[in-house]
Amino acid sequence: MPEVVSRTLGRGASCSLINRELALHYGLPPVEGVQLRQVSLPKGQRGGLLTQASFLTASANGVDTSPVVRGVYVQQKILGYTPPPPPPDVPLIEPDASGATNIREQLAKHRTIETCAACHRKVDPFGFALENFNAIGGWRANYSKEQKIDPSGELPTGEKFTGIADFRSLLIARHEQFTRSLTEKLMTYALGRTPEFADRAVIDGIMKNLSANKGGFKDLVRAVVLSESFGKN
Repeated sequence: MPEVVSRTLGRGASCSLINRELALHYGLPPVEGVQLRQVSLPKGQRGGLLTQASFLTASANGVDTSPVVRGVYVQQKILGYTPPPPPPDVPLIEPDASGATNIREQLAKHRTIETCAACHRKVDPFGFALENFNAIGGWRANYSKEQKIDPSGELPTGEKFTGIADFRSLLIARHEQFTRSLTEKLMTYALGRTPEFADRAVIDGIMKNLSANKGGFKDLVRAVVLSESFGKN
């Protein structure tokens, strides 16, 4: 299902359905009325689920952003992986109200704590890639006049990215992990419960058939509905 993953995450997206309010929010040229219409998108900045205001707002607190929170959110919602919680004795990172340091600098200092470093290396890059988007999904190039945002990073696998466009491509390359995550989430919705050990073989079978037949999202929904787990639920 690579083509579905690519469309979902926005590779090659050059337009979207926008109305007056969304155009204003996204900083696009003004449009008239509340009706949705097709509008061209700035190259590289927007496109797909990752850069939707709904996704970006849900991964922030409405006031400020945290690469840690967004990093965990991306891994959970897109890749189906939940990083372990931090040790109970690890201090929280408080925003620097003076603006002397940015969040990347604060996290770099935080990673000097041995108990923090291993987890943050796995989580932070997934959030750094989205730092150009504020707490409600608006685009920004700087934290302040003096501090430019650096959205680059390196994934735990060693793959590097310079911003959202590169990062999106790296996620799309993980289409099998994305498809499994999506399958498990659809199965959870269909069953009204979290998939259990007995459902694993069913999910594995769905994944195998999708891959063999180059199936799309419609095929995935059909497979979930026709699955043994759904039929016996």
